[in-house]
Amino acid sequence: MKKLFFLTSFAVILLALTACAYDGRTTPQEADLGETIHFYGVEKTTQPVELLIWLDNEEWAMAMIRAFVNKYPNVTVLFEQMGNVEARAHMQLDGPSGHGADIFAFPHDQVSWAISDGMIEPVPMELQAKWQSELVPAAVETVTHNGRMHAVPFQVENLALFYNRDLWGPAPPRTFEEIFEFARSHNNPATNDWTMVWNMDPYHVFPWFSIAGWQLFGPNMNDYTLVGFESPELTRGIETFLTMRGLFDLPIEDINFNTGEERFRLGEIPLTITGPWAINDLKENGVNFGVTQIPTIGGVQPISFSGNINAGVSSFASPTNRAWAYAFLDFMVSVEGAVILHRYMNQMTSRLDREQIPGLRDDPHLLGLAEQTPFTVPMPTISQINQVWGPWGDIINFTWNNELTVRQAQERAMESYRMLLNIAGHDNTF
Repeated sequence: MKKLFFLTSFAVILLALTACAYDGRTTPQEADLGETIHFYGVEKTTQPVELLIWLDNEEWAMAMIRAFVNKYPNVTVLFEQMGNVEARAHMQLDGPSGHGADIFAFPHDQVSWAISDGMIEPVPMELQAKWQSELVPAAVETVTHNGRMHAVPFQVENLALFYNRDLWGPAPPRTFEEIFEFARSHNNPATNDWTMVWNMDPYHVFPWFSIAGWQLFGPNMNDYTLVGFESPELTRGIETFLTMRGLFDLPIEDINFNTGEERFRLGEIPLTITGPWAINDLKENGVNFGVTQIPTIGGVQPISFSGNINAGVSSFASPTNRAWAYAFLDFMVSVEGAVILHRYMNQMTSRLDREQIPGLRDDPHLLGLAEQTPFTVPMPTISQINQVWGPWGDIINFTWNNELTVRQAQERAMESYRMLLNIAGHDNTF
């Protein structure tokens, strides 16, 4: 293995690997570097090619590259460490100039921007059909626009209930009624002891806001005129959300990562709502914890957003590179790719057969997260989601602190949403 380090203000560039192996369709003796291979609607040549990929974790990326080039000996893969959240902005600058990556990763809430900015193109139909049959439907939906996938979701995540076995007990709660009963004897405002605390942002409160049937952007979550901020379903959802004050009666400005997830990590509170990103820290801190689906509220199973990290092929990549880039994406979501993701990142693959993945099938924490997965909906990907976050956050803040009634907060959110749509150049006369 040979590495070339090049320091920039953005990343450390590593020269990845080439290896002697074969492509899985011919033996090494039969392989011809000038051969053309049909790959799910893309014609790949086996002539030498060089790919540049942007991913956020070096150890995992290098393991993925090692396995890929062992399968495809004609491909050299250059790796540049780049955060998933920042990659799209860098691609806007570097892509048109020819300095961008062939493959870059981005979270679910950036899909619509990547599509509208022309940075990623529709996936070949044959490859799309393959991924649709192998991957979690909610994850596939987040990268689908007008019936076409534009990227592959390789890592999925959703919220779940995390419980401290030493503070709560060995068996998790299955209903919020159980949690409220526990809180009556456990909560102590004088010592700042609370049963359950979690972040108060739209992503984390959606299970409560949607409990009575509120559908953001309508049944298909793709019509921005159906935001539903004034709907009676949302009214009931907010009222249910406000009952959570019985678990932690803190002002909204005091509810954050440090008072919720961090205190759980320190073993100071019995319950929290969080996701797979918390698992490694909890293990390293020696917390005796379990993970399970969010408990029912009044007999109703809460629905959470499903999020995912996606990888797309740059629209600025050359045709030859684009073909091999799709091969790399397919490898990322293969069984072997899923094993590498779990081994090096302790994260959940988007594959439907996750319970058959070696290593993952024996991971109780990720399988606990998977208990909630059937009760998720994909994060909306239409661009108007960006005009929703602010007004939605205002509903949370104003109602939790009793600064506005539920109805007043809903009306204010709708007014703000219309104003933000107008500023963004969208029709707001619906």
